Amino acid sequence: MLSGAVRTRLIPLEPLEEERVIVGVDTSSIKIGETREGLLIALRAAIVWRSKRSCRYLRLGPLLFHVTEQNKDEIYNELRRYCLGLPDAREAPSLAYMPMRLSTIFDLWARELACHLFFNSVLVFDGALAIGPDGVSQALSGLLELARSNDNSVIGLSKSSKLVVMGKPLLELLNGTPGPCLLEIDGQLPIAQSGIQLLGRIHVAKLAPFSCPFRLDVDAALPRDDGINAVRMLLSNDAIYEGYPETLRLAHIIATFTAPEVMAMQLMLSRTYGLRMIRRPDVRKLLFGPFGTGGAQD
Repeated sequence: MLSGAVRTRLIPLEPLEEERVIVGVDTSSIKIGETREGLLIALRAAIVWRSKRSCRYLRLGPLLFHVTEQNKDEIYNELRRYCLGLPDAREAPSLAYMPMRLSTIFDLWARELACHLFFNSVLVFDGALAIGPDGVSQALSGLLELARSNDNSVIGLSKSSKLVVMGKPLLELLNGTPGPCLLEIDGQLPIAQSGIQLLGRIHVAKLAPFSCPFRLDVDAALPRDDGINAVRMLLSNDAIYEGYPETLRLAHIIATFTAPEVMAMQLMLSRTYGLRMIRRPDVRKLLFGPFGTGGAQD
């Protein structure tokens, strides 16, 4: 199908019966509290790999940070240097954006670790293979090069997308198509955010019959057929749950913080540093009673 500068091609998917290790990587961050000086942030990552019929995992963290206006530049630059080998930034993001930026650095570090540990495997990352304007995600380009040097194929899977193709949201392009299949998108795409550089070939994927559609990026430096075969090997070597790879699903579950874990971290900080936990009053509830909805919940 052709529309202006954008071309689409429907590719039916058949499992490729070639043995590969499938690796899923995901990261979680959470704000576990506030102090008068700043924020208490926890990070955790999980790497899950399936070989034949068994799954194993490596969990990294939790790492806890007390980020303040006084130390945020030091913490941000130390993580940039240690995790990604990047030079110091002139200044760290504002305090409100620090949880997201620290999570991005930690996520790229976990991905790089997976690229080091595995050979001749299919690596599945949560999110698009794209570089943003933040200066940190530039490390993704070197990470993909490292993966290729170890004969790994990298796939990025996104549950949502802001891309619009031929006047339709990207993930609606496979409406009515049963799958499993890929819809290959080729051509100049209107990027939803300025400063974004795409490092992957973009597809819409249904990895199981009548499953949910996902955005699927394949490392653009791989030959086209090798990228499609990586998806086919994913189908034959991993379990697919509602169209989603089981390894990536498990990585998300293992990395995510549960309520008891958050309470345990808060209790540890309270006992170790003498912090007193105080529940902040909900001003919206105080002002508006049962109509006080729509605000951020602690």
